[in-house]
Amino acid sequence: MKRLAPDYVYTPQGLMSGQVVNISDQGFILSITDRESGEEVTEVLPGMVLLPGFVNTHSHAFQRALRGHTHRRLSANDTFWTWRHAMYTAVQRLTPDLIYEQTLQVYREMLAAGYTSVGEFHYVHHKPDGQPYENSNILSEMVVQAGRDAGIRVVLLLTAYAQGNFHQPPDTYQRRFCDRSLDAYLTRAEALRVTGIPFGVAPHSVRAVPADWLRAIANYSRQYHLPFHIHADEQQAEIEQCLAAEGCTPIELLQRSEALSHLTTVVHATHANAQEIELLARAGSTVCVCPTTEGDLGDGIAPYNELRQANIPLAIGSDSNTRLDPFEELRWAEYSARMRYQRRRVLVPDELDSPGSLLFSYGTKIGAQALGLQSGQIASGQAADFIAIDLNTPALAGWTSEDVLDTLFFGVSSSQVIKQTWVQGQKVWSAWC
Repeated sequence: MKRLAPDYVYTPQGLMSGQVVNISDQGFILSITDRESGEEVTEVLPGMVLLPGFVNTHSHAFQRALRGHTHRRLSANDTFWTWRHAMYTAVQRLTPDLIYEQTLQVYREMLAAGYTSVGEFHYVHHKPDGQPYENSNILSEMVVQAGRDAGIRVVLLLTAYAQGNFHQPPDTYQRRFCDRSLDAYLTRAEALRVTGIPFGVAPHSVRAVPADWLRAIANYSRQYHLPFHIHADEQQAEIEQCLAAEGCTPIELLQRSEALSHLTTVVHATHANAQEIELLARAGSTVCVCPTTEGDLGDGIAPYNELRQANIPLAIGSDSNTRLDPFEELRWAEYSARMRYQRRRVLVPDELDSPGSLLFSYGTKIGAQALGLQSGQIASGQAADFIAIDLNTPALAGWTSEDVLDTLFFGVSSSQVIKQTWVQGQKVWSAWC
């Protein structure tokens, strides 16, 4: 058993001092107890507050290689769609070894930023010509191995891809994403699921997966109680295409295909309308926003006020990994909402005094729930996933117990304050190493 003794611990009851976190050999929190004088502990963390580790609900690790390389002019009118072409070009260079190396690099960066779990929305599956590798899951296995070697918890969200757009075959660049049939995808999914790795299913989008695939994959998700993640309503053009092809919006199509449930996480929902938000709320689905990527790609600003008023759970993701900082991700959720609605404290119910406490739940507890994880809080029975914050760093000067979370979310970057990262009771990153 390990016993950690920071100056403060942030629990569901709030900030507590003089506590010891007791961790089982299996990496779960046994209890949080008062520290007694002279009591033996495994590690003393003076000047530190222990917080739950952040959950990165939506990542495409391979896109980290594009950071800084897509900001020069790509066309007369650069949009998400011109960026996508640059991304597709980069995909063609990926090999199993390169997938491993790039993923290992980005996962180590996530740990340093305070992410302890990541939902890897993985959709590069086959050779560049679309032919399966001899081991049809080799690229997924490389992602999982990179996570193990880095020390981060990976929930592999195996992405389904079947077509290039509504009722259109894949183009040359998309072939290595696509399985030849629904049965081929489900066979690969089952081969991974039975290994016992943290796992979920992820139709890429309603553009890339037809309705019969959506229905079947949703049934598979419910059968094994697996997370079901999908991009939807990220772009206005996507909505227009869906209306033209299917006579409804993307989230309406998910509802028609019986793909909305409490297991469902819709990624982005940037342009969701009132009817779609009502469907999400009725189904108990989650929305994962990715503000730094949505800003980078010019997607737009999510309807935060409407989502909050509908009590739809929100999680965050680093998506294209153009930035890796959960404080920044959550700060820009609130800041962009303020710009959209021209008022402050958009994401905070009036009954809560601290914006940071709700933002923190988006980045930890709700993200863990969206990935089916027993994590996201420092409480008995939860995975021992922590970050140790240095309270003496100059960026936190003036903090108080009432506003320490607000000071973190609105005043610092992760690199300024995070000194240790723990996953499942193991210290996997330290600023002093």
